[in-house]
Amino acid sequence: MIKPTLECERSCRHCYHLPEERRSGHISYERLEKLFKLISEEYKSAWFIWHGGEPLQLPFSFYRKAFDLQKKHFGEDSHRVGNTIQTNGTNINRKFVRFFENNSVNVGISYEGPYNDILRSMTGETEAAIKLMQKQNSKFTVSCTLSDETADKQIELYRYFSDLGISPSFSPVVPKGCALNNPSMIPDPEKYIKSSIEAFDEWLYDTETKVPLLPHYLYMLNAIGKSAFADCAHTSCLGKWLCMYPNGNLYPCAKGCPETYLMGNIDGISNIEDVFVSNGFANILEGTVVRRDKCADCEIYNYCAGGCSIDAECEVGIENNEGPSCRIFKEIFTHVKNVMDSILEDKPDMSRYNMFVRDAILGKLINPGIMNI
Repeated sequence: MIKPTLECERSCRHCYHLPEERRSGHISYERLEKLFKLISEEYKSAWFIWHGGEPLQLPFSFYRKAFDLQKKHFGEDSHRVGNTIQTNGTNINRKFVRFFENNSVNVGISYEGPYNDILRSMTGETEAAIKLMQKQNSKFTVSCTLSDETADKQIELYRYFSDLGISPSFSPVVPKGCALNNPSMIPDPEKYIKSSIEAFDEWLYDTETKVPLLPHYLYMLNAIGKSAFADCAHTSCLGKWLCMYPNGNLYPCAKGCPETYLMGNIDGISNIEDVFVSNGFANILEGTVVRRDKCADCEIYNYCAGGCSIDAECEVGIENNEGPSCRIFKEIFTHVKNVMDSILEDKPDMSRYNMFVRDAILGKLINPGIMNI
């Protein structure tokens, strides 16, 4: 994960970064090239997520040169590397849209549909970017963050995005960064769980939908034993991800980690392995191991790996489980798994389910050798 800048013109109420952190300036090309060089030498493949701040605060010329540096070390048209940009969309234009398509960049746009103004500003600019990308037939997804005010509106939001042909991914505001100063926006877990399960059931039987509902679709795949990348909060990510800030500092996650998890600086390392033997990595790993030991007897532990360490850190402490994010996942995933288990056992008429569910279930029935996780 690369934060090329922490600057953002929006000041979202739930941002991981406090206003004083969102200063101007961007990462140097020298630091980017060193990162690309080291990773290309040490790993067979890599995925880069451009995050922020707002990554598209930087001009088109920055990304043209940055991707040239990436191709220099990974190779032109290489299958060893992929890219995602997570943006608020306000700076997307035709030039960027062509660039994303030509370089096979996945685009995620932060947007809450008709409730966007609750957390964000500049809604009109974001909606203009979405219309432009739809007009150009560009693929993208929407990251829809739910506050307490919208936690019970997930069916409505699913229908809104489905009607637009846009795949949404729902996630709750976490008590991190700016949200700590606005605790009333943190969703009530029970309200969030109820609405999320209702949205899944709506999507399950929506035979007309052309979009997957996330993270529910991924939960469904994992529940039936399909090999799929679960949402990042429920994978064992430590040792697999790094986040580089504009000043070259390296952390295990993009969610605004505390300094105790600082793993070094790109300027001071000669290989990527160095950061995984740092005191910062030891700190997050040790706390995570303590929490996972407490989780080990849970019936869904193999599906969540103890949850997100940064979420636990800001909710109940990294060594503890049973925080709001833990409870939310456990209830929702258990519902999804029970539904999938029932379908596999009863083998009902599959025409009643959406095409994503039909394909997954039929694939499992045709190839029962797929192992359960």
